[in-house]
Amino acid sequence: MSKDIIIYQPWGGLGDNLQFTTLPELYTNEGYNVYISNQNVYRNPEIYDLVWKLHPFIKGVSNLTPNAGSCKEFTVFDNNNGMKNMELTHGLSNGTAKYPKIYYEPKYIHELEDSIIYDITSIASSYTDEFIKSRFESVFKKYPNLKRKLVKFKNINNRPSPDFGDDIIEVNSIFEYCDIINSSNVFVSLLSGCSALASAIKQDKPLPEIFTFHHTSYNKTFIFNFLNINFNCDPIE
Repeated sequence: MSKDIIIYQPWGGLGDNLQFTTLPELYTNEGYNVYISNQNVYRNPEIYDLVWKLHPFIKGVSNLTPNAGSCKEFTVFDNNNGMKNMELTHGLSNGTAKYPKIYYEPKYIHELEDSIIYDITSIASSYTDEFIKSRFESVFKKYPNLKRKLVKFKNINNRPSPDFGDDIIEVNSIFEYCDIINSSNVFVSLLSGCSALASAIKQDKPLPEIFTFHHTSYNKTFIFNFLNINFNCDPIE
């Protein structure tokens, strides 16, 4: 049996890659050499830089046929935690992971003390301005004394509305984005890769409090949930 594990996924998003980040350590502990496929997809190169280039249990990039990642038929073992499901789908451990992992140590930005950082970008689903405004404002009302700041990205497309009239932080890199999330008291987003990233940064720490909003049909269960996130799944309006 080959002792090489080649991870691959075709979707390219930040969350798409983060969902597999606990696997390399588990495979390594079982004696495997773990690589990322040279066909693995990234919507922007910084995703590779953060998620896999810094990963200490990834030995490099391989052109061998993938045998882990999206090629495994995903099985639902627990509706409350996608990371646990992913480990069990690969036959690893007892599904003990709670969060994705990154191996960048985020800095703390003192200027962001006592702040709500929020992000309205997402391509995971179509959200109306009304949906975003009502959900985000429900969080803002909980923390009237915190400073609100909207993140905008320098190198990717940003959603132009709704406009909450708050200060804007321009994000120059994915590593700077990690620093910003890490420095906030509260982080609010739509369901997207930033939800998984915030979970990876927070782990079991008390802050930031994370609020993520998503809409779905009444009968559909959303299984890619992460612990330590206030995850809100609403019917489509």
